[in-house]
Formats: sequence, structure tokens, C-alpha cells
Amino acid sequence: MRRLLLAPHPDDAVWSCGGMLRQWCREGGLTVVTVFDGDGREEGVDGMGDRGREGREEDGAPALRRAEDAAALAHWPLRAVGLGLPEAALRRDGAGRSLYAGPLALRRAPHPADAALTVRLAGLLGPLVEDHDEVLLPLAVRTHADHLLVREAAELALESGADGAPRPVRTRYYREFPYAPPPPPGGYRERAEPADFSDWLRGALMYESQVRGMFRDARPFARVLARRTGAPRRCTWTSWVRDAA
Repeated sequence: MRRLLLAPHPDDAVWSCGGMLRQWCREGGLTVVTVFDGDGREEGVDGMGDRGREGREEDGAPALRRAEDAAALAHWPLRAVGLGLPEAALRRDGAGRSLYAGPLALRRAPHPADAALTVRLAGLLGPLVEDHDEVLLPLAVRTHADHLLVREAAELALESGADGAPRPVRTRYYREFPYAPPPPPGGYRERAEPADFSDWLRGALMYESQVRGMFRDARPFARVLARRTGAPRRCTWTSWVRDAA
């Protein structure tokens, strides 16, 4: 089973699915694609570069998050790809104005100016989707505008292949950590699987800047993760699939 895990930002793959990564690597291989890991300057971005490339990127928060993400993902024998697109807080309109005015705005619907970005992202994801048997998408219920963009773009890429037919790829949705969205509406089936809490926590703590910025210390972070997953012996990872129409 070749799996493709789409992460809106650095940390989303490990924070949300870290307890499953080792198992998925053993079952046939895993590719993690981080979409919005750019620094706001798209010149020279090829959109498909493997992690580890030497960058022209300046120091700062995006560069630090990329470095932490690379260190965390190195715990598992997976392929990591960064698309280098700028996250919502860094995107501007034609006049240079921010599309998303503040943190609360990031949890609203995507800005109309991002419609073209969704189509562009679908085009980048299409070739990756075709090479995998299962795609894991963020549930994107009351979370972040970028999460919804990734979900919409991936679903657009899955709608049709080069011949116009739907791609025969299984799709599952994961709940993003640390958001606490409500359960998805009707039409979804829930599945809970045993996960490895220790492996999950070990990788998740590699994002030191985010852990300290959001939780102040590793211990409160671990407690919040345990409340979400159950720790350590009864740790589970939950996903959803859509019912057939």
C-alpha cells in the first residue's frame, strides 16, 4: 500500500498522524508532501523539489519550521517533498495587502483571491496522486484556511486523471492536531486504529519552536496529545472515509 500524506504546513503530518508513520512505511512506503512551507518568495520555486535541497531561503520562521520538519521526518524511512508555497499569513494581493489579516482570519474560509491557488495546487498534486494507492487528507473542519485549500485542491486532483476518469485512489481524512473540530457531518465512516504513542511524541517534540510557542513546554504538549490519542498503551489514530454515493 503506497500512501501519500498531504500536510498543509510543517508539523501537520507528524503532529496529526505520527503514531502511524512507521507502520505505513513498513506496509509499502509513504510520501509526505508539505504544501505551505515556503517563505513568501515564490521566485525559483519548482513546486516539486525533494526535501534536503540547498535553498536560497532567508533565515526566519519558515526556514526554522522547515528545518524542524526535516529533522522530525528523518525518524522514519519515508520520502518527504516540500512544495514551497507560502502559507496564508504570508500571502498578499496585487497591492501588497495581506489576504489574511490575523490569526483568527486564518480559521475562516479561504480568501477569494486564493481560488487560482487551489487550481494551481491541484495541478501540482495530480502526478503525485497517480503514483499512490491511498491519499490521506486533512479533515479541514473548523481549522485553518490552508487546510481547507489542501483538501479542496486534492479532491480536485482526484476527480479526474489524464483520461478524464476519476483516479482509482482510496481517500481518507485525518483530524488535525491540535485543533478540536466537531465530528464530520453525515456521510462519513469513522475508523480507529492502534498507534504508537511513544514514536508519535518523539517525532512531535522535534518541532521545538511550535511546542514552546503554543504550549510553553514539552509536558503540557504531551498531555494535550495524550488527551487526543489516549496514552500510551491505548493510543489510537482516527480517520474518516466518505460513504459511497
